[in-house]
Amino acid sequence: MNADRILKSEPDWFGAAQALVEGLRGQASLDRRVDVLERVCSDLGDALYPGFAKLLAAVGHFGEPEVKALVADTLAQALLTARLPAARVPAWGAGGFAGLGGGGPLLSNSRKVGPLEFLCVWLVRDIADAPLDAEAFETAATYLLDLVSASPKATALYIDKLRADAADPTEGLHNAQSRRLIEVLAERWAAGDPPAEVARAVTRAAEADRGVGRFGLPLR
Repeated sequence: MNADRILKSEPDWFGAAQALVEGLRGQASLDRRVDVLERVCSDLGDALYPGFAKLLAAVGHFGEPEVKALVADTLAQALLTARLPAARVPAWGAGGFAGLGGGGPLLSNSRKVGPLEFLCVWLVRDIADAPLDAEAFETAATYLLDLVSASPKATALYIDKLRADAADPTEGLHNAQSRRLIEVLAERWAAGDPPAEVARAVTRAAEADRGVGRFGLPLR
């Protein structure tokens, strides 16, 4: 997948982002807004979770500051109430290629993953219908980080979640590579780096990991 497909391919991501924002604006409470996000994510399903991540990225790309704050505040409430819209992906080691929505025995050996973590896992594992290249990751992650950063509360909660995931040796989702990526993401984000620099730091970490062999020695 290249960067153009993140926001510029069919369907109409600008129109979809507008529709999502209008749906959120029509709700009387933050919890009802979280309901809207959950419904959109559920309607897409695990196999199309990349589309949900792209939808949030589209809000980050096209949205005015007040629009991004609206969505980010909703994400903060979702994080606070453990309702962050997520996909179920196979746990690390559950099989060779294990894409989204595959069902079967892998379905019970799966973990929930939110949009930023999803991108980190996708960068180093085959969990969707096509690999995610570094350029596409940086595009999507930059817009998502910019979106979430519109709410200081959402930022703090998401960083805490990433750190907790990275520190949990039994969570089952991450291999050493993706765990390292969410650590880098959390630390650079917490340090106040701009979204594009945070995203680039993650891809650099991924590139560095690809140059290390199984026994921790540089590959020739």
